[in-house]
Amino acid sequence: MLRDTIVRHYDHDPHFRWRGENVTRIENLSDIVFAIAFGMLVSASSPPTNYNELLGHLWQIVPVIAGFSILVMIWNSHFVFFRRYNIADRWIIFLNAILLLIVLFIAYPLRFIFDGLFGYVLGAVLGDWSRMIETGMGFAQSGNIVGIFAIGYACVFLVTAGMYGHALRKKDALDLNANEIALTRRSVWHLIVSLSLCILVAITALMTSIGPYAACILSLSALTGRILRTKFPVSESTEDQVSVETSSHDWSI
Repeated sequence: MLRDTIVRHYDHDPHFRWRGENVTRIENLSDIVFAIAFGMLVSASSPPTNYNELLGHLWQIVPVIAGFSILVMIWNSHFVFFRRYNIADRWIIFLNAILLLIVLFIAYPLRFIFDGLFGYVLGAVLGDWSRMIETGMGFAQSGNIVGIFAIGYACVFLVTAGMYGHALRKKDALDLNANEIALTRRSVWHLIVSLSLCILVAITALMTSIGPYAACILSLSALTGRILRTKFPVSESTEDQVSVETSSHDWSI
């Protein structure tokens, strides 16, 4: 049908047939939890009571955007998983519950981490260390916070990898084609590598002298993505074949 062709070519997941047509109760609950986490992130600071506090509050948009972006990436990974596979067995419910708990747990630390990072940038660039002083963090404390954040992020990758691995084990029941199996394996390996990088960041930040700079190790994740795209390529022939088959059907929506 025309709708299927439009979705296949213009959606952000063109090589995967989405099996989740309706929003499940698991997704409803998950969206509520993510909304609460977003609210916790934005409203972590007290409301302004005067002009100077208002200006300071407006500056907080920078660390809020950083933490918000991470939560959005976690939410998008969750959203894509349920659209792709539409699995709701006991194991997925269990893993999803753990993921939601982690999301709620990291909301406030995310805001605190990026508040401290923003304060450090202001101090290094403008010489204003007042925001950094307000957080009560020095170099050593910043390293500890980065290590704790890396552990929490590793837990997110671990749970999500478990969900994708479960979907891969059910590839026959889900009727995954070759492209979909390749993409699922790519996702699993990318999550495992990201998990390993987070563990490396945590160890480096907590046990070496470079402290918060250990977070730069996470930039290797982009290189991993390139390598995995080569190792698990997606064939365009399958998509072309589906397009031809679709064109022979009724084009009414």
